[in-house]
Amino acid sequence: MVAVKGRDVVVAVLLIFAVVASACVGSPGQSGTPTDTPATNAPPRTTIHHVTPNVTVEIPPSLELYGIVYYLAVGNDTFVTDRGAYARDVESWFGPFRNQSAVLILRKWLKDAGPRVKGHTNIVVEYFIRNYPDPEEINVSEILNTSTAQTLPPRDREFLAEFLPALRDFARVTNFSAFYRSHIDTYWEDLSIYAGALEKLPPDKFMEKYAGVSGIRYLFVHPYFVIVHGHNLIEEDNGTTVWGAGGNLPLIRRFPQRTLWSYKTAKDDFMELPLNRDYIDNPGLDELLYLNFIYHELGHDIINPVLRERLLELGQMEYFIWAIREDMPYLTRYDGHFSSVNMFYESFADAWADFALSHVDPDYALLAINMQKAWGEFWIGFQYNLTRKYVELARKEGKPFAEYAPEILEELRKFASSDNVSRVYEMNVPVTPLRAFDRASVTRKLLIIYGTGGAGEENAAIKSTAERVAKILGEFYGKEFIGTEIVLKADVDVTQEDLKENVVLVGNPRVNSIARELQEKFPLRFVELENGSLALERSPGWSVDSFVLTADKNDPVVRGRLNDTSSVALLLAVRNPVNPENYVVWIAGTNANLTALFENPTYYLSSYEIWSKKGIELGFYVQPLQSS
Repeated sequence: MVAVKGRDVVVAVLLIFAVVASACVGSPGQSGTPTDTPATNAPPRTTIHHVTPNVTVEIPPSLELYGIVYYLAVGNDTFVTDRGAYARDVESWFGPFRNQSAVLILRKWLKDAGPRVKGHTNIVVEYFIRNYPDPEEINVSEILNTSTAQTLPPRDREFLAEFLPALRDFARVTNFSAFYRSHIDTYWEDLSIYAGALEKLPPDKFMEKYAGVSGIRYLFVHPYFVIVHGHNLIEEDNGTTVWGAGGNLPLIRRFPQRTLWSYKTAKDDFMELPLNRDYIDNPGLDELLYLNFIYHELGHDIINPVLRERLLELGQMEYFIWAIREDMPYLTRYDGHFSSVNMFYESFADAWADFALSHVDPDYALLAINMQKAWGEFWIGFQYNLTRKYVELARKEGKPFAEYAPEILEELRKFASSDNVSRVYEMNVPVTPLRAFDRASVTRKLLIIYGTGGAGEENAAIKSTAERVAKILGEFYGKEFIGTEIVLKADVDVTQEDLKENVVLVGNPRVNSIARELQEKFPLRFVELENGSLALERSPGWSVDSFVLTADKNDPVVRGRLNDTSSVALLLAVRNPVNPENYVVWIAGTNANLTALFENPTYYLSSYEIWSKKGIELGFYVQPLQSS
């Protein structure tokens, strides 16, 4: 996966493919990096953890060095994680060195740059410095002479040639190594999650058993302070093939990321929009998120070489992607995964991750499949079943799973043809806020209706939330110059003609008269309890697949629904009952404060989300337009 936006994705994709295809100099974890593996229930004096002799995860000092220089160069921007006291320590220790050459060089390089340049730069620097556990010994000539460096554009090589010596000097001048050693226990905050996840499903054993590969060493390399968009690794180290992943979990993606840790450690690197605080604190779910990420990247390692040999065949299946583009043209413009046939690379990797996670938490795997469908992969449920089928056949016949990619592609062509693909899409992709806001990019108009039926302070709070929603959506559409008009209206001023548009309702039915009028046609509605408070109730006649993210570390995801909906916030999308070609998105809570939780309603990949302190319910339903 690549941290860039739409039209610029090709450069970064080629870079990653070059990284995948070429050898790397050096071996992470050597040259003095501590390698003792303590028990995972106590902070160790190390930032490298050997899950098995062939599986290693680490937070290398070289990546932290780069993260600190990045922070000094640009401040607390989109790519800097929320680390609290650690950031203050960085300021105290390194603040006096803001005018060191490494900081100035990077600041000049990134000046006025958008997420594409920053994300691309982070991936490039991460790749070339992570093999140097001693930041004071970064060998610039060795880096620039690697085959991968030779494939870089001239301006990237020139940047590295200037920046890397300065980075090495910065480490020496600031005594970075002492700072790093003094914060090893801090880095364990993340490393313990990585280690705990990998111990649940060690990749070497799983990949040998189910993918049919052996003799592989697995390496997972992650920064702590600065975001590097997650990507897969294929390298050669002294004749041994190394597979794994680098970077961080991408937040705005088809994973159910609703945890405190994911909120702290990832940001919106597509649009740089603020994130809502709809999360729970569950380390068990954090581990599942991490496993999903790494097994997705390992899926790339398995299948990418095979798919690259079948580009002509994949090109003949591009009608799959066109079905997504027809429905969500804005998503497929700013997210480069939808360019050409890249989505098939993603669906093979997603299906592999789903298959792997089904061995740890089947409910989580099913939730992930629903979210992947919502992202546009309408065939992913079918491909997941194909993955299970051909893994078993591969084991029976004693072949690697990747050899069955042609058979999987053939069955996918039978699942959806160019003649019926739109219908198959409609029958499999749930209605979501993501689809609703994409539709508004087509109609070029979005009407936000706020309620005025409450008391004075409540009305003011609801209007303020609607104004923040309008501001964020304006930034969302403005990033790619879509030009969607956003109209803000009080419920008392709305006409029947207005209700035919793509609509966002803000406020519960006590406050918002339009919500009161329409909620009987929604799958969820607010009702009044005997004590006079509000609660959510399920409407009859809706087929909903629902899941609850719990606070139980041992059972983070369960199929089912919240039992208590008396103090909740709701984000819901549904086809517009007045004009089914358009959508209604409803932002509401049992009070005005809870309504304000979803001020950024973009990106959501469930049909609805109900947030409560006790758990989060995610629900999915389809509404095919042809039968609306």
